[in-house]
Amino acid sequence: MIKKGLLTLLVLILYTNIISAQKHNVVNASIALRNEEYVDAKKYIDEAYETESTSNDAKMWNYRAPIYLQIALKEPTLDKDAAFKATEAYIKCLQKDKKGRVVVRKWTSEEDILAGLIQCGYKLFNVAIDKYNTEDYKESLKCYNAIFDIIPLDTEDQLKRGNITKETIYMNSYLATSKIKDNKQSKEFLQKLIDINFNEPDIFRYMSSILYEEGKSEEALMYLSTGREMFEDDQGLIEAEINLYLKLGKSGELIEKLSNAIELNPDNDIFYVVRGTCYQNNNEIEKAIIDYNFALEINPEQTIALNNISSCLLKQTDPIVKKMNNLSLSQTSKFNKLKLDLKNLYLKTLPYVKKYLELEPNDKSILNVLAEIYTKLEMYKEAKEIKARISDLK
Repeated sequence: MIKKGLLTLLVLILYTNIISAQKHNVVNASIALRNEEYVDAKKYIDEAYETESTSNDAKMWNYRAPIYLQIALKEPTLDKDAAFKATEAYIKCLQKDKKGRVVVRKWTSEEDILAGLIQCGYKLFNVAIDKYNTEDYKESLKCYNAIFDIIPLDTEDQLKRGNITKETIYMNSYLATSKIKDNKQSKEFLQKLIDINFNEPDIFRYMSSILYEEGKSEEALMYLSTGREMFEDDQGLIEAEINLYLKLGKSGELIEKLSNAIELNPDNDIFYVVRGTCYQNNNEIEKAIIDYNFALEINPEQTIALNNISSCLLKQTDPIVKKMNNLSLSQTSKFNKLKLDLKNLYLKTLPYVKKYLELEPNDKSILNVLAEIYTKLEMYKEAKEIKARISDLK
């Protein structure tokens, strides 16, 4: 029969041995890490993590962090969540004691802990991109979300140097949610970007598109209008606003709105460009040409006006060509008259196209247009030179 005092002593010895054994797991994990034996390191640190007596021990977190970081970097097949576990551990390592000192300072400096955490951020970002490219959008989002826990601790903006910022994460997260058609999350990410004045006009276009799909036409127009106030010369936003007004049967309303704006500010070339585009879409070509010319009087380097007026003029060649094709061989005088009209239109278009290419010399589509105009004008030498330029761009 064991006496009560002896029983208490045995229990105490047993408990002490258990605690010692669990702490021994942390020591074994650290040795295995040092020897780059990641399978053993994982086994020992997981045992320590799952045991109550060491599950929140500072020394356990101190070694769990680099073990899982190395697994994430070198042996990711050992644990698909290694980067998340490393991130959690490094953040735990940065906890402060009552005196405001990093708890794990006995084993690892705060500088090294932060360096490891930054590595986690880069790893998560790269994995997020890989997951997006393999169409695992939910896992990509999970990675991006984890980086938000790191950013506030990156006091030296090391992630920012690698273009890992709140803005890029919000944008990439939006792209992932758009792929899985999660409109609710997509709108949340876009609104965050809008709220922090992210320098990307497309966020207003994306938001408007979602709202239009949801039947919220007025809100869709409002976001495009807000975007245009910030990025008034962005062609994508201009076209999106015009197209939405047309879809809603409100082209007249947009033209009226622009006409009022022109009265208040007649020196704004963009107003003329947008109204001209509205007229062009309504097939009111003469009115469109007038507005584009007004825009060019204000700003001779207005590339949208230069491009669009060229399109309007070339569009006028279509009916002439059609008439020419319908003439009989005996109608020579009419043919020659139409041929002259056609030549005059090409000559009228030529300076606009050439000016546009002075400003945008590598625009292949417009270079092809110029080559075609030269050919129609029988300026074969010039056409050959343009085709050579196009070939060089390839």
